[in-house]
Amino acid sequence: MFNPQAPLPQLANRTLLLRHSLAAAFKAHRRSLPAAPQSLPLLIDSLQHGFDALLGRAGAREALSAVRDRLFHAAGREADAERCWQESVATAVFAARLAKLLDSAPDPATKPEPVSIAAAACGGLLHLAGEALALRILAHVEVEFRLKMDGASRREWCTSHGVELIELLVHAWPLPPACSACVLGWRRFGEFAAISSESTAVYLGRLFAIELLHPDWCVPGALAESLATIGLPTAALEEVRAQATAVHELLRALA
Repeated sequence: MFNPQAPLPQLANRTLLLRHSLAAAFKAHRRSLPAAPQSLPLLIDSLQHGFDALLGRAGAREALSAVRDRLFHAAGREADAERCWQESVATAVFAARLAKLLDSAPDPATKPEPVSIAAAACGGLLHLAGEALALRILAHVEVEFRLKMDGASRREWCTSHGVELIELLVHAWPLPPACSACVLGWRRFGEFAAISSESTAVYLGRLFAIELLHPDWCVPGALAESLATIGLPTAALEEVRAQATAVHELLRALA
């Protein structure tokens, strides 16, 4: 955290106050989460077939924008909130495609039950909602103190506090059980022998989103290896990557 124009002792005192204020703000805001948009059921229903024709359905664009307005705005941290939104949209698009591939997999062991494309898409769209809400709290306090956390501290604070916020949001919003389980379960990919196909799609969809939006963060060959571990053929790699065009078109349409 820094303010180059402040004297060092004064800066230390304000930094301490900022941390105390962050703790108080988190305690207060965790009890006043944004209400679910009335259009949320329409959005989830529209995602049953992924994003291929989503914007062609009446009200779907407005429903997506309502989710963005409720969760992905942070005055003073606009660029960070926008990056969070873009990653969420990209993850949702890729997760929907992966869910389709998993649902059509011939091996019954790969998909013991039908895969919900809507749950995977919704899970991708909301998988960073906790961090986005934490970012909003952080930005509010930063503006008040005219100080900013450095990038590493901001990511650590938002990630650690985002876990509790997303759990509260899932209980507060009227999400279908499969969507709720997906929003919470994607982080546990690899921890257990069995995890839902929808959560798997979100976890891997996020890797594709990072490759698209932050290619310098990627490990060569990691995506191909990840797909192989869940039984998808090598050809699926390029099929999912081909959704990059849909991601960019959707982001432009929602800008």
